[in-house]
Amino acid sequence: MRTDTIDEQSQERERRRDIAEGLRGILAVLNSNKPLDAILDYITLYSCRLLEADAVAIYRLQPETNLLKIQSSHGLSREYLKYSTVILGEGPTGQAVNQGKPAAITDITHAMDGLTEPLGPEMTRLFKILSKRFRSELSVPLIIRQDIIGALNLYYVKPRVFTQDDIDLAVSFCDQTALAIENARLREHAQEEAVTAERNRLARELHDSVTQTIFSASLIAEVLPTIWTRDPDEAQHGLDDLRKLTKGALAEMRTLLLELRPVGLGDVALGDLLKQLAQGVSGRVRARVNVHVEGTAVLPTEVKLSFYRIAQEALNNVAKHSEADQVEIDIKSVPSSPARRRKKADSNPSTFSRSVLLTIRDNGRGFDPKSVMSEHLGLGIMRERASNAQIMLSVRSKPGQGTEVLLRWPGGALMTDVTQ
Repeated sequence: MRTDTIDEQSQERERRRDIAEGLRGILAVLNSNKPLDAILDYITLYSCRLLEADAVAIYRLQPETNLLKIQSSHGLSREYLKYSTVILGEGPTGQAVNQGKPAAITDITHAMDGLTEPLGPEMTRLFKILSKRFRSELSVPLIIRQDIIGALNLYYVKPRVFTQDDIDLAVSFCDQTALAIENARLREHAQEEAVTAERNRLARELHDSVTQTIFSASLIAEVLPTIWTRDPDEAQHGLDDLRKLTKGALAEMRTLLLELRPVGLGDVALGDLLKQLAQGVSGRVRARVNVHVEGTAVLPTEVKLSFYRIAQEALNNVAKHSEADQVEIDIKSVPSSPARRRKKADSNPSTFSRSVLLTIRDNGRGFDPKSVMSEHLGLGIMRERASNAQIMLSVRSKPGQGTEVLLRWPGGALMTDVTQ
């Protein structure tokens, strides 16, 4: 008898140690940059193992409809998942969320016997599906700062009387789950704010450049009649400049409208975006800006936007600092195989271009990389964008010999450098 007691105590200590390790593992995942769905899947898998449950589900409350829907699960049948939506207040899940405290069913087959009010048809059907495999259920509310946002459900094949320790352990997992959801919300909010701030910054820059272009055009338009009467040939040059300025302003206005639309840039092909940038900058500089496109660059959206932003920064530098009279933009892509292209690109990363190479080259005054700080000319921002998107970035320049910006994706051995 004494040996049995010692064995039970040893098993319990081992179980507690496993649970502590599991909670530490969850905390490590919470501190990672994994998507929320991946974190919740990890939690459901571990809570299933460590809480000795046969199935687990994480329900989220939809405030606009007062319905609870599963966001992550493990061990539940397709039939159950098909009808798993719960009305707030009904069944153990609805009660746990409605009342803000755990709700348990020791034996599902007898759960409806003692009800004072009949269940609705949806919950009745759900109980019948659940009773095909499970006998017990524990539902614990998910709480974030006093707000109940859902529930963690544990399902057991055999009838089970839930002790306070069982409930406390489930509450611990709920705390981790709620923390994961809140962290994901805050991370998403921070990203949205960063995107909004970046869009506003770019919009201001574009607005300023458009204003300057239109102001220059208006000055030319004002003096043209006088010049025309005195020197028609000079006036013709003025008309050419006016046409170039208005064309550039129109291109920059189109870019501005795309910048202000959340999904605008993602809908346009990279080659077309580069052509529009080139038209915009040509209105601000006395330089020919040529764009050469070879192939169709099929890139993940975030990579395409990084190419666009870096090119935009490079062309702004041309306009502000280079004093170039010739700019060449070359983009070349190596497509995936025809068999791969037949598959859907949005669901199959293999259908993206195998590699994309972008070069922006000017014949301006160049610069000495050793004397230029990383923050100058936006080089630090360009490096960061390239690194985040796994793009190889190379900036080469010498005083009096122009500048070349080269981007390549995938970058192979990732590197970013600024060299002579």
